[in-house]
Amino acid sequence: MPASPDGALNFRRPLPGLYRSGNLSYLSGRGREEVLALNLSRILDLRNRGERNIDAPPFFGRPEYLNLSALPHRCRPLNEATLTGSNAAYSCALLDHGANGIVSILGAVLDAPPGPVLIHCHAGKDRTGLIAALCLEIAGISREDIAADYVATGPELVDFYAALKARMSSEKWATYASFVPTVPDDVLRPLAHLDSAWGGVGPYLDAYGFLEAEQMALGGRLIKG
Repeated sequence: MPASPDGALNFRRPLPGLYRSGNLSYLSGRGREEVLALNLSRILDLRNRGERNIDAPPFFGRPEYLNLSALPHRCRPLNEATLTGSNAAYSCALLDHGANGIVSILGAVLDAPPGPVLIHCHAGKDRTGLIAALCLEIAGISREDIAADYVATGPELVDFYAALKARMSSEKWATYASFVPTVPDDVLRPLAHLDSAWGGVGPYLDAYGFLEAEQMALGGRLIKG
């Protein structure tokens, strides 16, 4: 089997029990078969329903598929963070205002049947990147390696962003372009934000109902595969 299913966007396996990807609607027919051959126990779509309606999930209706949006609906502080033009600021705001959704997503990974889990959003960059970073942290992976996993997205999305730019007016692209770079600070600053505000990822998740014992179980699951 190829390292990445045919047509997949930004697809990789940062942990034995975790795959991450961009929008699975880019998969070819062969690519869909290759994804199913991975024997995934859960395909977790982090997009909202509006995105899902634009790009239909190819595995909708299968028992593995679950849609849990990572974004709280009509959240003003999160929308305001978009105006900063900073991936890191946006992720910090998502941690502050989307904790219940984040805990639900991590719980869905933990509660999935045995086998690896795939998480994806649209580009597989920031929503997927933040959830992946939390999973990696829970699994005991160093922050240097967490940042490296996030930065690995950059080369994967060169053509994706080039195509997006070609479809946008220059004015619209100017408001979007600052979110394109994929740099370590984009994921390290949100983790440092949790350190400062909560004393770390663990206490933050515990405060929102994803308890220490569940975190340990999730870490073990992700490492074991």
